[in-house]
Amino acid sequence: MTAQYELGKLLLSDDPEIRDPALGIQWLEYATHNGNDYAAYRLGKEFLRGRIVEKDSAKAVDYFTQSAEAGNQFAQYALGKLYLEEHDQEQARYWFTQSADQGNEYAQFFLDRWDNLKPPPVMLSITRLLHHMSRVFQEQAPAPSVPGGIQIDRKRLQQLRKKKIAMGHKADDYEEQSQFQTMTMG
Repeated sequence: MTAQYELGKLLLSDDPEIRDPALGIQWLEYATHNGNDYAAYRLGKEFLRGRIVEKDSAKAVDYFTQSAEAGNQFAQYALGKLYLEEHDQEQARYWFTQSADQGNEYAQFFLDRWDNLKPPPVMLSITRLLHHMSRVFQEQAPAPSVPGGIQIDRKRLQQLRKKKIAMGHKADDYEEQSQFQTMTMG
């Protein structure tokens, strides 16, 4: 079930060598049929967007509901937003509460402002903006350092080598060390 979901996600990825949207949707459907709530959530998103499959809001709600009933906080939040757009505040509040109880801060945002809700499009725009801003910050975050070592600029590396030589190390001490590490890791 998890492997079916992962294979479906992989086939829906942007990697041109393995991308096969039709087969990806098929694997997600297998996983959903076998009870994978993440696959059901992903299918709900795909049917709501309408990029890979034809847009079908009713199918999206069905998949989100299946996932939400299995406890998926993201599907619960998505259902809350959909019901809010349809002006079904009772269902919207129910699904936001379910999602917020699992720690979803976006759902909690809606619940905290429930009594002062502006028209749904305004609130939805705010959460979309917050979500977009979080993505921007993620993209702008510095890349993680190279595994197995620290990156430093050329000038600092030259200063470090001079200092090592002054302390009695060989000039090519680094190369011996890296060759030794390669031999032991390989």
